[in-house]
Amino acid sequence: SPGRRRGGGPGAGRGSGSMPAGEGDKKEAASPPPRPAALLRWDEVPEDFVECFILSGYRRLHCSAQECLASVLQPTNETLNFWTHFIPLLLFLSRFGRLLLLRGAGDVPFHHPALLPLWCYASGVLLTFAMSCTAHLFSCLSPRLRATFFYLDYASISYYGFASTVAYSYYLLPGLSLLDAGAMSRYVQQRLGWQLDCSLPIAAYRVLVLPVALALAVGCTAACCRSRAACCAYPFAVRTFVFAMPLSMACPIMLESLLFDLRGRNPTLFVYFYRRYFWLLVAAFFNVSKIPERIQPGLFDIVGHSHQLFHIFTFLSIYDQVHYVEDGLAEFLKAPLAAPTYLGTVGYMLLLTVCLAVVVRRFLNVADLCKQD
Repeated sequence: SPGRRRGGGPGAGRGSGSMPAGEGDKKEAASPPPRPAALLRWDEVPEDFVECFILSGYRRLHCSAQECLASVLQPTNETLNFWTHFIPLLLFLSRFGRLLLLRGAGDVPFHHPALLPLWCYASGVLLTFAMSCTAHLFSCLSPRLRATFFYLDYASISYYGFASTVAYSYYLLPGLSLLDAGAMSRYVQQRLGWQLDCSLPIAAYRVLVLPVALALAVGCTAACCRSRAACCAYPFAVRTFVFAMPLSMACPIMLESLLFDLRGRNPTLFVYFYRRYFWLLVAAFFNVSKIPERIQPGLFDIVGHSHQLFHIFTFLSIYDQVHYVEDGLAEFLKAPLAAPTYLGTVGYMLLLTVCLAVVVRRFLNVADLCKQD
């Protein structure tokens, strides 16, 4: 496309001047250490690599893996995208290691069935941060690998969303009055004067919550991959909306706070749950609005652009979520209502993994990348 310069890019021709007098007969005994590859502007990289309102700080296409790794210490427009999820990854590794391996969850061995939902949840949290780091770090290896990494990034977010639902369904939802047939029947009778048996719809919800969440995770991944592969006017808005859909699986907690005294019965869940959703709203705002770089393009290319802020606020949302999941686990261990099974936890996660792999493979096969590796 017009304006893309491939004649060596900025800085090409350095060191091509004449050799100082008296040095021509000397062989180069030691070459100077290689300099970091010059960073490029938006009009020097393929169109698919350009981020909205980010004018500079781009790495060249077809970097080596070693150059990608070295770039985490260089001022590129991806550097803080990496660190804003790599540091949380280390933090959560430490936290889940304490909970699962160092008996931080109580006197329960790591292989106890009661911890199966926590293992699923931990795998979702860690995978989504790890995949995000990988996608941002190695996105300049090739166009096909860039697409692959970001498709896998979308899949990991869906995987995390489903893993959260698994943890909710065992640790949080059973303790809600909303899902207690007796409590709901009394509520309906007091408020509406109806004699209604709520046991059937509640039982149906308990049976369908995980299958529906799994289908939603697969559908959301397909929609996000499509937004990247096909022509999409507002891909960031589409992805933000699509990934907000699985949050509906937490609606029972929100309804519990509206219909019953969640704030008095479980203040930890109430405070952290709503603060988490505040962080998510702030994250969505930055992801869709592209503020502040929209206001002053070029000023926030390296530090402070919207994707870095999006990463920070999504981390805060998950940090708060871990708080109330851990608190729910503690309550569950005191009086487990239903023992988790491998089929109902790990089995679902494996099935989802296969489905997501099929989706990613399909979009890699049909995507028109227009470039060869």
